Amino acid sequence: MDLVTKQAQNNRKIPEAIFFENIDELISKNSIQRLMESLQEAYNKYKFMEAQLVKQRESMQNKLPEIERALTIVEHLEHQKEDEVVDFLITDTIYSKAVLPKENKTVALWLGANVMVEFEFNEAKGLLSSNKENASSNLRQFDEDIVFLKDQITTIEVNIARVYNANIRIQQTQQQQQQQQQQVK
Repeated sequence: MDLVTKQAQNNRKIPEAIFFENIDELISKNSIQRLMESLQEAYNKYKFMEAQLVKQRESMQNKLPEIERALTIVEHLEHQKEDEVVDFLITDTIYSKAVLPKENKTVALWLGANVMVEFEFNEAKGLLSSNKENASSNLRQFDEDIVFLKDQITTIEVNIARVYNANIRIQQTQQQQQQQQQQVK
């Protein structure tokens, strides 16, 4: 049984959960156990997707201040009027002093994956600005996807509750019918 529609999806191709309109009709066509298993499977998939998106969002959120800090430093270096003495971080607890000459027109940026590239100030600012815009855009997309997933999780939770309640109602009706049959005998 397909509990998600394949046509309705968001930009990241996350399927939209179906809200069960007529529970009684659905139960008459499918066993309650199969229905609950399908709902639980969909619920687990949505929760997994949500956890992954939250993790990716946190990672992106941590990168944004680093990019902004690097952009600020590049702008500061570009406008420096005299030589500066700075402390460079070598390891977590070891620093070294260095002199940055005012004639310097380049900056080395750590790109990741053990890659550092030297750029002129304008190129470095362009790259960092582009990275900042991409990171902000990704953060907005992550937020939209997380909100969409929460809506889908809520829909699945409501469906689970409605199927469970319908099952209880059916069991109570069956018990009443059995009691009535026993009284007739």
